Order: sequence, then structure tokens, then C-alpha cells
Amino acid sequence: MNERKGFLLFLIAAFGAIVGLMILPFFAYILGAAILAFIMRRPQEFLSNKIGDRSSAAILTVFIILVAVIPLIFAGLAVAQDASGVIDRINTTEVVNLQEIEDLIFEYTGQEVDIQASLSEAVREFAATTLGEFSRLVNIVANLGIGLSIMLFLLYYFLKDGRRLVEWVESISPMPEEIDDRLVSQVAMTTSAVIKGHLFVSIAQALIAGVGLAIFGVPNVIFWTFIMMILGLIPLIGTMFVWLPAAVLLSLTDPVSGILLALYGFTVVTLSDNILRPLFVDKSADLHPAVIILGVVGGVILIGAPGLFIGPVILGILKSVLTVYENNYEHL
Repeated sequence: MNERKGFLLFLIAAFGAIVGLMILPFFAYILGAAILAFIMRRPQEFLSNKIGDRSSAAILTVFIILVAVIPLIFAGLAVAQDASGVIDRINTTEVVNLQEIEDLIFEYTGQEVDIQASLSEAVREFAATTLGEFSRLVNIVANLGIGLSIMLFLLYYFLKDGRRLVEWVESISPMPEEIDDRLVSQVAMTTSAVIKGHLFVSIAQALIAGVGLAIFGVPNVIFWTFIMMILGLIPLIGTMFVWLPAAVLLSLTDPVSGILLALYGFTVVTLSDNILRPLFVDKSADLHPAVIILGVVGGVILIGAPGLFIGPVILGILKSVLTVYENNYEHL
């Protein structure tokens, strides 16, 4: 490598690092815009053939605002409010007499515990972690407003110029054109499988389970439905971690409703997963459950609440890159 090439690579690395630090606070919103653009790529292709790239991108961006962003903001506020209701119910011990349980623990172990305070703190910590800035009214207006503005701005340009962006990345890639095409195809297939087979299915299953909670009179349904959306992303645990304990607690005061809720969960909710997942998941692009768990947990730790959904997508993209590398290593 001569000095000119070395200096050029140094400039690329230096300014690339600076740009990376600049966009790091908005990484989740940037990736969110890219994922939304990917989801809307088929409608964009259809409309662009009719009315052009700019008009179709503008229409779809407005559609996303009306259908997804505005309802998501109101849903987030409702979840935050419902979380406060959960804490209040724990503090008033409406469901279980926690004092009796604490007395039994002290009688048999000699240890004094404050279950009520621990539960309240656990719910409060969980709400603060998952809801992020929803618990702070001032920060939600500033951070979320700026982030969503950037996301919608980028969404428009990803829709309008996404195809050219992919072509530009392929043009600067040092790999052969056919391998670039395989990589793009594999990334698209895996990303689609993660979005449809894990995100959409978990949301649909949580909504179905939430309907059951509402029918049988479980309080704070919005909050628990949100929790089930999160747990639905985690294999083996799923929504059962919410509706089954709810059925047990409900049976203490209303045995009939508790049993019916359990039956609803084991039949309707469980069958919905068995029906929906095979319809949406391409087995050739599916991810191992352990990868999904790592994506969910690691995504939350790295970028907060959006990481619940973005984490598995990132690992799915990594899997695509590794698959193409393994299949084409000898030709590189």
C-alpha cells in the first residue's frame, strides 16, 4: 500500500468514526426508518411506477405517520399510565394479602422481607427500562420528538432513493457482483423472516391474549398486553408468562373466569402462534430461538426499548452476512 492510499484510508476511518459518533444517539431511529422502508418497499415499487418516486414516498410517509407513529405515541402514553395503575394496585394489595405472605416467610425463615416494596420497585424499574422516556414527560417531548422527526425524514428518502442506495453500496463493494446480489437477497429474506415471523406474530399473539384478559376482567389490560408483546419475542416464555399467572390469581376470586381464561390461553392464544408463525416464517431464513433471545436482551441493553425489535433484526442481518461468507468463501 502506497502513502496516498494509506492517507485516503486514514481519512475514511477518521471521518467515518466522527460520523458514527454523530449519529450514535439516533441509531435506533435511523435503523427504524430503514426497517419501515424495507416493510413498505413493495407498495413503494407499485406506486412509484404509477406516480413517481417522490410522490409515492411522500404518500407512504404520511400513511406511516397516520397509521403507525401517532397511534404508537398514544399507545405509549396509555401503557405508561396503566403501569402507574399496576403500581397503585400493588401498593393497595387489592389482589393478594402480601402481609400474610411476609408473616409466613418471617415465621419459617426468620427473615423480614417487604414484598410490596420489592414488587413496586420491580414494576417501576421495568417500566422505566422498557418505556424509556415515557416516564419523563419533559424528555419524551424533546428526545422522542427529535428522534421521530429524523426517522420520518429519513424514511421519506429511504423510500425515494433506497434502490439507488443499495446500488451505490454494491458499486463500492470489493466483492464480485453475483456475491453482492446474493448478500442483498439473503439479507432481505432474513430481515423479512424476522419482522414477519417474530415481530408481527408476537404483536398479534399479544393482542389476542390481551382480548382474553379484557373479556375476563383482568385489570390494567393495556400494560399487560404491552408486556406480552415483549415476552412474545422470547421463545419458550411467550405470552403464557402473563396470562397463566393472571388466570391463577383470577381463580382465587372468580374460579369460573380464571378457568375460562386459562382455557382461552391454552387454546386460542397457543393455537394462534402455531397457525401464524408457519404462515409468515420462511424456514430457510428462520433464526434459532437462542439468537432471538440474545437479540431482544442485547438490543434493550444497547439502545433501549427500540432494541426489543431492532436487536433480532441486527442479528438476522449478521446471520445473512455469515451465510453468504460461508457459501462463497472459496470464490472471494
